[in-house]
Amino acid sequence: MRNNKKSLILAAALQVVENEGANHLTLDAVAKKAGFSKGGVLYHFSTKTELLKGMVNYLIETNDLKLLKRKTGEKLITAIVQQENQMTTQERRASFALVAAASEDEELLEPARKYYSQLFREVTRNSASSEEAMLLLLAIEGMRWLNILDLSPLSKDETKNIRRLLKRRAAEN
Repeated sequence: MRNNKKSLILAAALQVVENEGANHLTLDAVAKKAGFSKGGVLYHFSTKTELLKGMVNYLIETNDLKLLKRKTGEKLITAIVQQENQMTTQERRASFALVAAASEDEELLEPARKYYSQLFREVTRNSASSEEAMLLLLAIEGMRWLNILDLSPLSKDETKNIRRLLKRRAAEN
């Protein structure tokens, strides 16, 4: 994201969603958190819908950049498995943005749908077994979302063991 003020506004919006919940995401709350006037926020995001779109796009861009860094010589599924447990606070906030977007308007998730469709196609295309790669990706995403929503029933040791297994299976695929 090149525009620094826009990035600051998105960071503030992500903090509002994480700290106060999706239902408290308003342009006023974001302006207050960012230290801008409401007009300053409106200059960059003319509506709450535009702000939510920006948050969803931030999540997609962040994930893509991380994958590009890891994908040097590795199969895509291996890169995904390796990066899964390295989510930053900002990325966790951005994931809450997806939940916020879905609660606001299902159409806001269209870029995420396209992104996941492309990701699944790429993963299955460059794997020895497309079904195995798909299973690994679904497992990773399931674990990630259980973690994001703080719903995982697994202990830290169980989680470590499952991640080790997923890494091993990804390397074999």
